[in-house]
This record gives sequence, structure tokens and C-alpha cells, in this order.
Amino acid sequence: MFAKSRRRWFSPIRLLIATLAIQLICLVLWSITWPSAQEQVELAFVAPQEEVSAWQTVIADFEASHPKIRITLVTDPITTYTTDQRKAIYSADFQAEVAQYDLAYMDIVWTPQFADQLVDLAPLAAQDRVDLEGFLTSELAAGEYGGGLYRLPMRADVGVLYTRQDVLNQAGVLMPNTLTQLAEGVATVKQASQANLGYLWQGRSYEGLIANFMEVMASFGATWIDPNSQRVGLTDPATLQAAQLLRDLISQGISPPIVTDYTEQASLDAFQQGQAPFLRGWPYFWTTLKQQDWGNQVAIAPPFSFTDNPGRGCRGGWGFGIPQNATHPEAAWEAIQYFTSEAAQAKFVLASGFLPSRRSLFQSPEIVEQYPLMPQLLDYLENRSVFRPAIPQYDAASEILQTALGKILRGQQSVETAMAEAQADTEALFPPQ
Repeated sequence: MFAKSRRRWFSPIRLLIATLAIQLICLVLWSITWPSAQEQVELAFVAPQEEVSAWQTVIADFEASHPKIRITLVTDPITTYTTDQRKAIYSADFQAEVAQYDLAYMDIVWTPQFADQLVDLAPLAAQDRVDLEGFLTSELAAGEYGGGLYRLPMRADVGVLYTRQDVLNQAGVLMPNTLTQLAEGVATVKQASQANLGYLWQGRSYEGLIANFMEVMASFGATWIDPNSQRVGLTDPATLQAAQLLRDLISQGISPPIVTDYTEQASLDAFQQGQAPFLRGWPYFWTTLKQQDWGNQVAIAPPFSFTDNPGRGCRGGWGFGIPQNATHPEAAWEAIQYFTSEAAQAKFVLASGFLPSRRSLFQSPEIVEQYPLMPQLLDYLENRSVFRPAIPQYDAASEILQTALGKILRGQQSVETAMAEAQADTEALFPPQ
């Protein structure tokens, strides 16, 4: 009887059921204890070559504390991805069915244009109690549009002027304040040293040219576009004076014709090779210059005013948003909170020389020890800076102005003709009110 009972227990059907049960239990245990491919989230964003090294440090720390998220930093070591190129990449990605870049690394002027394609971060920040009060007020405001918050600031920026004090002292030239003084100083320096390129700036027809022009316009009290009234001021006398001054810099030999081909890196390369006593640039240039032990030879100040008004630097800066077509918006928000935190920004600033967007870091002893100019640059940001107009049509307006300025700088059109055409084309961007 016992033998017969055993034969029933180990019947083929019972054996099959037991085997399937064991396999099911093993599968459950394997799924719990073995990492699956679905657990690994991949995020990506686009950055210029000059930021790569600093970002790698911050990303490594983030991935160590968030092992289920991996960050891919997309760049191009040859083109270095200018602002215009990065904008084109994101513009196309926002239109895709699914975003390739779940992290939108955005210029300060992109918010109005892309707000309707981004996630409102305000509810997320409130839910997770993100310290928004620690950001510079102006930096946080640049991410707001239509009552929403679409960009959290990562790093700030402002245009500055670099001068080779040793070259000026050798030539007996005092710091110039007017166009005439600048012309005389450049001529004297050319005779006394190898710095024969004069005053360098970014004159290629791209967004960097707009930043340079905004600073000159501010000196003359000119207005490009009023964001509130949508009034365009490109044919105003003050704006025409500003455009003529840019042309005069080249025609009078104060700046070399090659500036019309300069982006940031090209102008910095010429300056650090000792070819010029003056360079309009950005604070991060200082890191490169420090590597050549020029700390006691190079001074920093607001950009040239060319008038009796104080010089003002154009505001730049970058921050993060989340595309509405992002595949992993929750993971992207985790990354944004980390990247824009005080700790991550401090590490990024120490590794790069870029300006933080959190006020406390401008007074951080560790940062000030490495970058003594930080408190001074905070003053420039808050009191000596000018913003580009925050309008949804900014991209088109910028392209119109870039084209007009390019024709002026190359002598292809008069200031009056080029600006009249730009005025009409820009006004056409705004519907009648």
C-alpha cells in the first residue's frame, strides 16, 4: 500500500506542477535580487567642451549616490557646441515623439521660447521643499514665465573685460575710458610690445555677438526690444550710435578685422598668446589664464562703456529644465535637484571657474581662496549687468540682429540701412496688439 501511494505522489502531472512551482519561485527571487535592465535609467544633456571636465566630476558624484541613474554628457571636441548649435539640437529634440535628452541644459534667454514644451518645476520644487531662496533672485526669475517655473539655474555668467596690466605698464598706458583713449592706448601698445591686435571681442554672427552688442547698447542707453510693450528700438539714435561704434572699432584699427570670425575660444586663444592687451570675455576665461601664471598680470573689470555711463556686462548663465516628452522625468528631476544644489555647484565652480547661481557660494571661503574675484563678480551680476529681452520670439529676433550686425561689421551695408531692415523684420515678429 505504501508503495502504491508513492507512485501516485510522483505521477507525471504532480512532478510537472512541482517543477513549475520551483521555477516560478526562482524567477521571483531572481527578479528581486538581480538588477534588471529596466532599473537602469539613462539621462543625457548637451554641453560645450570647456565644461566637460567640471561636469565629469559632478556627474561621478551623482552616479555614486544614485546607482540606478546614468548620465551621458554629449559634446563635440571640434565644434565645442556653441550656444546656437546647442539650441538647434534641443529645438529639434523638443519636437520628437520621445526626447533624446531628458535634461534640457538651457541658456538664460531660452525660457520664454520653450516654456510650453517644458515641465513646470514649481510644483515639484514645492513638493520636495527645494531651497529656491538660496538662488540669486535674478537667476531664478530668468526661469519663470507665465506664472510657471521652467528652469532651475545651475551657473550664472556676466560679460567682463580682461586687461594685460604688465603690457599697459610697459607702454605707459593708463586704463582707457573713452573710444579716443582706447584708440590711442592700442596704438601706443602696438609700438611698445608684441600685443598688436588691440581690443578683442566676439564678432562672429552668432549669439556671442549679441551679448557684445547688448553691452555697448547699455552704454548708450539704447533698447533693443521692450519685453512688455514689444517696442523695437533698432533705429533709435542711441542704437545706431552703438552699432556705429562696433564698426569704428574695426575701421579705426582698435580691433583687428579678424574679430568678425571670433567666438569665445578664438578670442581667448589670441589673448593668452600675448597678442592683445584687451579682451572682452566671460569669467571662466580666468581659469585658463591662471594656468599660465598670469594672475598678477591680468586684471578684470566691467566691459568698456565708451560713454560716461558705467560699463555693464551682458548676463549669461545656464540651468536645467525637463522636456514634456522626456522618457524619465522623475529621474531627470532627481538629477536637477542634485546639480543645482549648493554642494554640487560648489564642486562645479571649483573645477571650472564658472559663477554659481547660489548667493552663498560667492562668499564661500574655499571658493574665494581659489577665485578671489568672486565677491567682485557678484557685485557685477547684481549691479553692473544687462539682460537680453525675455520674449518667446527671441531666437528669430536674435538671428535678424546678428545678420544686420554682420553686414555692418563687414562694411556690406551702412548702419542706417542694416538697422532699418532689422527694425522692420523684428517688428513683423510681433502680432498687432
